[in-house]
Amino acid sequence: MKNSNTPGQASFALKEAGCEASFLHGGPYWHLCTPGQSTELLCESEDDYRFSVTVSAIAAAETGVRIITFQVMSNHLHFIMEADEGQCMFFFDSLKRRIRRRMASVRGFVDLSGFVLKFIPVKDLSAIRNEIAYVNRNGYLADSRYTPFSYPWGAGYLYFNPAASTDAAIPFRDMTIRDTLQLCRSRVPVLPETYLVGNHMILPQSFCAIKKGESFFRDAHHYFSAVSKNYEAYSEIAKRLGDDVFLNDDEMFATMTLLCRKNFNESRATMLPIRDKLELARQMRREYNASEGQIQRMLRLDRSIVAELFGR
Repeated sequence: MKNSNTPGQASFALKEAGCEASFLHGGPYWHLCTPGQSTELLCESEDDYRFSVTVSAIAAAETGVRIITFQVMSNHLHFIMEADEGQCMFFFDSLKRRIRRRMASVRGFVDLSGFVLKFIPVKDLSAIRNEIAYVNRNGYLADSRYTPFSYPWGAGYLYFNPAASTDAAIPFRDMTIRDTLQLCRSRVPVLPETYLVGNHMILPQSFCAIKKGESFFRDAHHYFSAVSKNYEAYSEIAKRLGDDVFLNDDEMFATMTLLCRKNFNESRATMLPIRDKLELARQMRREYNASEGQIQRMLRLDRSIVAELFGR
């Protein structure tokens, strides 16, 4: 009997099997993060961001965790990693100790009581795809100045990006003692020879398992589709982590339309009476962190009405 699969179907199945094999050949996998809402501002300057990236590399080398991707935000951190549970705890303890020391030296007394670890096991291929995409889109959606290829404080810009260059980087082993002390803000740690320094920080491509992360996706097209389209999964992840939800305008418009149909049996939100528009606006803000600008544009509400609705 002939195989009824088309070449495209066979290729898809083969790629999917390769992704599954990559996932099973490793682990356990975790999503580590810290809460943003109850944490003092961690990064106030680019130097703070660079330091946070660098100490992530140092903590990874110390504890032997394998970082698949990560993102440093102004008041919280995200890591997808492959490690034992105990290694995750040691990694975070090392990271927190260095960040506390740095903040104390720059700002004086700091309260990091809210800077606590949440870590969630990632148990299957579908989940790790969503978690990686969620982390990699976190930074550029939170800050409209960036794109997926320009947010520098993490590893997301490296995924399926052959243009990412280390030409200007230097090996950590070639740095002077003085420059190393300035980079690490502490005694010189023992780091792998593969670590590279550029832009005054240890570069993510030298300590993150980018190829491992890419192997969970069938190809670049599959990855970019996951990053740009699966916003419902990201919203669920954000709620589970207690993180802020960030949707771009296209995603927020699609979400608003679904809510409009579900709650008001209307396909066009702009056709709703003002009372229903305000209720929809509250839901968009409460559940999906819609900005006032998004609400104003999409519901065609006056700016003063939106400001009054949210207590400004």
